[in-house]
Amino acid sequence: MVLLSLLTTLVLALPAEAQNSTSSALGSTVNNASGNSSGLDALLDRAAGSVFSKLKGKVPDNLQEKIKKEIDRQVSKQGGNLNIGNTQALLDKVNARLPESIKDRLPAQVLTRLNGVKMKRLENFSYEPGKLDLAHQMSLYTPESGSNFPLIIYVHGGGWTNRPAARPTWLGAAVKRGFAVATVNYRLAQEPGGIFPAQMEDLNTALRYIKANASKFSIDGGRIGLWGTSAGGHLVALMGASAKVGSLDIGSGDKTYSRDVKAVCDFCGPTDLYALATETIPGQAWDTSSPMASLSLLLGGQAANKKSLADQASPMSYVSGLCPNILIVHGRKDNIVPFSQSEKFAAALAQRQAPVQFVPLDSAGHDIEKGANIDLALNFFDRTLKN
Repeated sequence: MVLLSLLTTLVLALPAEAQNSTSSALGSTVNNASGNSSGLDALLDRAAGSVFSKLKGKVPDNLQEKIKKEIDRQVSKQGGNLNIGNTQALLDKVNARLPESIKDRLPAQVLTRLNGVKMKRLENFSYEPGKLDLAHQMSLYTPESGSNFPLIIYVHGGGWTNRPAARPTWLGAAVKRGFAVATVNYRLAQEPGGIFPAQMEDLNTALRYIKANASKFSIDGGRIGLWGTSAGGHLVALMGASAKVGSLDIGSGDKTYSRDVKAVCDFCGPTDLYALATETIPGQAWDTSSPMASLSLLLGGQAANKKSLADQASPMSYVSGLCPNILIVHGRKDNIVPFSQSEKFAAALAQRQAPVQFVPLDSAGHDIEKGANIDLALNFFDRTLKN
């Protein structure tokens, strides 16, 4: 049900000239996902399309009931005797067939409403006084009632040069489990002052701001975890591994608050930036070595010529037994960030007897922040932040 409604919401958000072709592809999407399509599937397709054509992009609370009524209307109109008593089974079937990537492209506010999650929102406010630009903004989401929530700080990816418009798709699921979630921006490499360690300055500032205002935000400053994917995974791994290291104790804010966190979830983040730029990995599609590569922008020059800074920016440089609980997840078929980056990082942490869990995904590529991997991460935070 959720994915079907998400798909149609996405269609309605497209320009008018694109809607017809996308809507007509809905039936073929269901067909292609399974190899065949039953009459029930086609009926649900028509009914959902009819309902959404009248909603004009809005998502009412009784959406599922509207689709059920439309199914009844169409069956009655056709004079059929189709048994649709168990409509939910049909909805579940179509939900399972639609590709996960559709869900991943939608705004968190749509997902959370469709999933029935109620929450408090503080959106797009500055974590550093006097800096109102987008790079220094954060948003906070907490359960509707209660206080002293464990907090997941999400640091976005995007190759250090892109900032996503949408919130993480799992935000509603995390709040439903009793977590607060903060999404935190930072300076991108190509923005003014964006050469490393600008990102650490910003994220350290945000972390201390959150801790200093923990009571105001109804969170527990002693139960904070970090989560990031790709470039975000690199940054959260760096934050966690270097928390006790003075050289990266930078940024503003009240330094009586430590940079310690209880847990880090690193999805396919680079961990050795010099190796990332200089080692030849067969099949790697991400340019990490040219003068205009995002890694070169991050370091203010090619990593091959900036080894000292590349090492300073690498989580691998800070491995010790003092690192917090770290979950590392990486697809073996990743052609963006080499699998070996996480494999070696996990091995180094284990050798130092740091609390690390490494989950290699045999058939996955770079796009892993979805599906069962979301539960894997949230279960990790359940264990590390709630106990």
